[in-house]
Amino acid sequence: MKKKYESEMLEVIHEEMKGMYELGIISDARMREFDEMCFVKESESVFESSSARTVSSARISAKSAG
Repeated sequence: MKKKYESEMLEVIHEEMKGMYELGIISDARMREFDEMCFVKESESVFESSSARTVSSARISAKSAG
């Protein structure tokens, strides 16, 4: 399964860093940092994150109204 990027901008940055990694310009540790920063976390899907925002918004609205 192909990993999803957090955004198009992070995809471009990651691809550039991947090229530098393949050339030996950046270390394994640095590349892992870019992996962690650029890819959507496995436990966080689009559905889960949008549902969480909806629930949070509903709670905030309920507190404001009450």
